[in-house]
Amino acid sequence: MIRSDAVRVLAAAAVLPTAAAACGDLMGGAPELDLVATTLAEAGASNPTVALDTVGLPLVAWVGGTDTMNVYLARPGDTAPVRVNDIAGDAAPHAQAPAQIAVGPNGNVYVLWQNNTHIEGRRFPASDLRFARSVDGGRTFAPAVYVNDDAGGEPASHTFHDLAIGAAGEVYVSWIDGRTRAGAGAGPQIRIARSSDGGLSFGPSVVVAENACPCCRTSLALGADGAVYLAWRQVFPGSVRDIVVARSDDGGATWNAPVRVREDGWVFDGCPHAGPALAVDTAGAVHVAWYTGAEGAAGVYHARSDDGGRSWGGATRLSGAGFVPTSQVALAPDRDGGVWVAWEGATDDEARIRLARAGAGEAPVALEMGAHAGALPSLAAGQSAFAMAWLDGEAVRLLTGHRQAEH
Repeated sequence: MIRSDAVRVLAAAAVLPTAAAACGDLMGGAPELDLVATTLAEAGASNPTVALDTVGLPLVAWVGGTDTMNVYLARPGDTAPVRVNDIAGDAAPHAQAPAQIAVGPNGNVYVLWQNNTHIEGRRFPASDLRFARSVDGGRTFAPAVYVNDDAGGEPASHTFHDLAIGAAGEVYVSWIDGRTRAGAGAGPQIRIARSSDGGLSFGPSVVVAENACPCCRTSLALGADGAVYLAWRQVFPGSVRDIVVARSDDGGATWNAPVRVREDGWVFDGCPHAGPALAVDTAGAVHVAWYTGAEGAAGVYHARSDDGGRSWGGATRLSGAGFVPTSQVALAPDRDGGVWVAWEGATDDEARIRLARAGAGEAPVALEMGAHAGALPSLAAGQSAFAMAWLDGEAVRLLTGHRQAEH
């Protein structure tokens, strides 16, 4: 059952601390929001993602269940969530591979998720990417289609995905692809596929890069000029695992060489399960937020590029000083030139959600949002609307609100 819990007011807090002078100064004001807290699922859920529809109302998707896993969509005011997948059990939960939701310019609702197929003798299951669309605002969904072009062939991993919708309704999906690892190649690969018919079908996938960190999610963002941006964690020589961003100017057909956002130099012989978040603001600046466990500089960071991802400015540290455990992070641009940032913070060994906003051309400013326990945040923002969904144990929580005038 869906229920609304409370109303709180979000106000400006102290400016975020910097890790070092090289990270740059923090500046800018913070808005106030009247927030309504809602519980969309009480138990049995995995991490949710959130989007705003064309009038600013939130839509939230997640994978949930007990023995049978399905994809669900809900919004405040609904009596119960809607099941998205037409085949019962055709879904699998994963913290780095949640069901992704997006809304197109015509109001169509799109949901992307992974399923799992257990293969005898393999440690990890194979997976395919499944995609469904709704033309009635998320009330009903058409039968799902496959995104990855090798579906039905040699079982392989296709996961750690993201979803973005273009101004003309074109659909982009990115993921980490394990088909070469299943065969004779090296892998894993970063791949992207595009649908030019509103999600009815997807064209052949394009390899963007090789040798990606195998379990850190990808992140997509689109510019108003048609540029497609893709971020992921790349493995560099010496098992260094840093964040990179690549750009395509032809709808994802070809890509420039990925650019390292910051030389964190994080040496890690394994996958941290902490992918980046990516966003493009209304002025065309590209924003990235990420976690690094680099020795002496572990934490959550934000950086901005003002030249289309070709170079990156100094990073702002979002998390406090001292040791910071692996943290998940989310970004969402609003229509006033700002970008919202959410991440996991720990207080007395309990996970808490933290929030900041970067005004147009400014660095992030921390916001006070009350004590909300949980992890794995997802953000959406519009002209004045704001929504944040996250997982609290096995419950799906949602904050929604409208921004007041800035200080």
